[in-house]
Amino acid sequence: MYGSQFDGNAAFSGGGFMPSQSVQNPDSSFSPAKNRDVQALLPVTVKQISTAFVPGSEKSEFVIDGVDVNNVKLVGIVSSKVGRITDVTFVLDDGTGRIDCNKWFHEAVDTSEMEGISDGMYVCVHGRLKSFQGKRTLNVFSIRPIEDYDEVAYHFIECIYVHFYNKKKVQAQGSAPTQPQAANSMHQSFAPYSADGSKSTEEMVLDILHHPSCLAREEGASVKQMLQQLKIPEIKLKLAIENLVREGNIYSTVDDDHFKSAING
Repeated sequence: MYGSQFDGNAAFSGGGFMPSQSVQNPDSSFSPAKNRDVQALLPVTVKQISTAFVPGSEKSEFVIDGVDVNNVKLVGIVSSKVGRITDVTFVLDDGTGRIDCNKWFHEAVDTSEMEGISDGMYVCVHGRLKSFQGKRTLNVFSIRPIEDYDEVAYHFIECIYVHFYNKKKVQAQGSAPTQPQAANSMHQSFAPYSADGSKSTEEMVLDILHHPSCLAREEGASVKQMLQQLKIPEIKLKLAIENLVREGNIYSTVDDDHFKSAING
């Protein structure tokens, strides 16, 4: 049904958004600086993943454009979905390639999330890259259907922007950056702290969502609960939540008023 509503050929034809020569495998002598924050989400294509450099052990970060990264955002079409009691496997095709994906059912929200996904549907996926015996796969921790197909084109524009941003930064510094530049390169990233040294609203929201009691609840924390704790105007809180969702740091759970962290605290 979804496949008939949007012609992906216009966005994916010819690999125009991500030419094959744009992602180079570093040679064996390349040793990028280890990132402290490998949890950031990087918007990528399957082509970039397939040509990424994995420097050593199976647990090493992937290197894309000189940046260490494990957590990524992908957009594509679902196929070959197979559901089991404990997990679901499927293939994601973004027009530049195909990658096997797996989502484990740790909580009830994971099951309900996958119930709305079917073959032929365009989806946005957040997940962690894995490499085992040379095969690259994606361990999915968040997936949602795409309802506005402008998001498909936007994702590929985002991939281009971040690709050139990281390549230029690595070339300018002469070595790998100390932190992956993810989707926030496309828009104004929130400052970790405000001018007077206090935490930003986004940081305070993450503090709440990283609390053990919140992490233990499948629904996460509600906007109402966060307002009660932070004692700030609702519009300020919702703007911070919007920034965090857009950057892939948090996601909605049971409804649009409950949120959970997409990263470990």
